[in-house]
Amino acid sequence: MSNKASNHLFELIKSLNKSEKRYFKVFSSRHTIGEENSYIRLFDFIDNMDEYDEDVVFKHFKGQALLNKFSITKGRLYSNILKSLDTFHATSSIDAQIFRQIHSAEILYNKGLYKQAEKIIISAEKQAIKHQRFNLQLELKQKQKKLIENELYTEVNRGQISQMHEEEQGILNEIGLYNSLWKIKSHLFQEINRNGKVRDEKEIERLKELMDELGSLNVKKASIKSQYLYHHTHSAYYFAVNDLELSHYHLKALVDLLEKDMNLAKEEPNIYFSALTNIIYVSSRLHKYPEAQKYLAKLKGLSTDGQSIDLDIKYFSSTFSLELSLLRNTGEYKKALDLIPQIEEGYRLYGAHINSLRKAYIDFQIGVIYLGLGEYSKALQWINNILNETRIDQKQDIYCFAQLINLILHFELNNKRFLPYAINSTKRYLKNRNRIYKFEEIFLRLISQLSKSDNVFDLQEKLADIEPALIQLKDDPKEQMVFDYFDFLTWVRSKINQKSFLEIKLKEMDAA
Repeated sequence: MSNKASNHLFELIKSLNKSEKRYFKVFSSRHTIGEENSYIRLFDFIDNMDEYDEDVVFKHFKGQALLNKFSITKGRLYSNILKSLDTFHATSSIDAQIFRQIHSAEILYNKGLYKQAEKIIISAEKQAIKHQRFNLQLELKQKQKKLIENELYTEVNRGQISQMHEEEQGILNEIGLYNSLWKIKSHLFQEINRNGKVRDEKEIERLKELMDELGSLNVKKASIKSQYLYHHTHSAYYFAVNDLELSHYHLKALVDLLEKDMNLAKEEPNIYFSALTNIIYVSSRLHKYPEAQKYLAKLKGLSTDGQSIDLDIKYFSSTFSLELSLLRNTGEYKKALDLIPQIEEGYRLYGAHINSLRKAYIDFQIGVIYLGLGEYSKALQWINNILNETRIDQKQDIYCFAQLINLILHFELNNKRFLPYAINSTKRYLKNRNRIYKFEEIFLRLISQLSKSDNVFDLQEKLADIEPALIQLKDDPKEQMVFDYFDFLTWVRSKINQKSFLEIKLKEMDAA
């Protein structure tokens, strides 16, 4: 046996919440004859495993009938779990409710109970229209046509047939509009995910071509889903090209749209959740801190109600990451430290379920906060969490800036013997990364020079030479992202003035 056997059953069982597990056992006792106890025993054993290892399963159930044709046993258990979930969640979504009504109408139609079938179809259509389920509206139109044809057109007049045609054509137009918006959005995100922030004119031109296509579409009278895609795509485009004001405009329109009709937000909580997290981040980038705090309060007021562990983890990681960022940007470093015990408890609770990249953003924020407070050893521990995480793609910006902060911390800790090695290692990393910011070249030269400084005056002289270049870079739209990770300019000024980072940070905020 190999512990590399398919773990789909294990993943499905582990995804169940307590209520779903309890319901499966009740469902299994009602619908499984003869094999009930075997299925439940296998279910319970797999549920108690931390990771799936089929060798361990075979050792535990050695000699028992359920191991005969074990792949079939696993398949049946998997199927039974899905059936129980289907029944458990039968009324948990609008789609499920409408599908059940359609199925009921089909049964009644096949029994010749046409008026009863028609009544259910009318009820289902009202639900589909209310919740903008256009594909289901089309399905229901087909059922209505079938009833009309069955009655040999005696129950409708010419005007009703024309009206039905117009309604169906309107549904098709809306589906076509949504599909066009989805295509443009997907092409845009594909480009952004492949290349990250736009860094040159060629990349901007590729994105502009997509946005020109979007500009030809009219969404004024479109469904909420289509309007959502329209604003979502615009906000992502303007963010990618560093036009934060226009990105913020479309994000605000997006949040207002969802809050005007919360049906979509309730049915797809990730949509509203993402809209809030994005506008908090962009508002913070624009120094609109009161607005960012307002949206953060809304985000923290959301309840996941145990809908899924995935949503719980996203809520945990995004909320704390954004709150840490806001406290850091407003100079409330000591207040940020109060969040660390809650974050560590979240890490303990969610463990390996937390995406390594999400965790890295939180670790980076905490590392930078400790750096700002002058607690360099503690800062290094959190930054090392990122550098030692093998699951993070080293091409990610967060990993790159963790490398740079690592150099600052070794400089601050006066690790002179280690620093030259770390500098050379970082240079090799940046060369292989092949997407170097202008800032990175300047920073590496600076750290190399500082590591060779003999006294405070020499240090101040070298930093004074670099300060104008950093000021210029901070005003460069293509380099501004660097200073969102860490305010390197403030750090340089703190060294020049021989004051703490936080003291200079607060002074600059007062002057702004």
